[in-house]
Amino acid sequence: MDLAELAESAEATLISSIGEVDPGVVERLGITSRRFGRGIAISLRNDPSRFWSKAVGFGFDRPVTSELIGEVVDFYREAGTASASFHLPPAVLPADWEEIRATYGLELTGTLVRLVRDDTPIEPVETTLRVGQLDPSDTAGVRAWAELQILAFAMPDPDGLLAEMLVAFCHLRHFQPYAAWDGDRLVATGGLFVDGAMGKCVNASTLPEYRGRGAQSALIAVRVQNALAAGCKWVSTGADKPALGKRNPSLDNMQRAGFKALYERPGWTWKP
Repeated sequence: MDLAELAESAEATLISSIGEVDPGVVERLGITSRRFGRGIAISLRNDPSRFWSKAVGFGFDRPVTSELIGEVVDFYREAGTASASFHLPPAVLPADWEEIRATYGLELTGTLVRLVRDDTPIEPVETTLRVGQLDPSDTAGVRAWAELQILAFAMPDPDGLLAEMLVAFCHLRHFQPYAAWDGDRLVATGGLFVDGAMGKCVNASTLPEYRGRGAQSALIAVRVQNALAAGCKWVSTGADKPALGKRNPSLDNMQRAGFKALYERPGWTWKP
């Protein structure tokens, strides 16, 4: 596999793990998924944020065609999905993508910069905050870890279902939650998913009043260290592409940590 395929495959594996969380959470959120070769489409019918239903990992073992996109759209229709996003790296987009996109009403809604770094050692980052791995058996800590992400991203979650899902994430195989604390207060989060040779940094969020204090830089460093210790040869992550003339602090943090931009991946949103 080349790096793009490794990075997208790791994301597909992580996304598929959403269906492995607590059965009660699966039922309440209406989680269903379907494999299309190595690609995965997951639907959260009752997701109040309309963020988590997505299709990833497509185009490496089966060409992206109008028929394939139609099959995925049919899955989302049958699942009663309110909205879903397709994430396709530029290397897998066919020459007739614009025609396919228009046929199924897929609208461009943002671009992710996919970044990857090699197994070059990384130095710890100093911060006045305490940074480390979160013990999944720490019930209160895991709940705070989940709720902070909901708060930081202003994600609608009136019944706490998404927070329950994120709590369950902490108990998935090959997933490690991380946090930064100011005293006993949890103020920033991160996650690491290990998929063979590829580690994936995810779940980054920081309370607004603690931004700029080095929490995410320190969390990136400790996760890269642990990914390499787990045998990963590569570590991937992603950040929203900033608007022209603007900067994304998350992207800057990653590049300072040795991550290099691999490609820009558009996100295409489908609605019934």
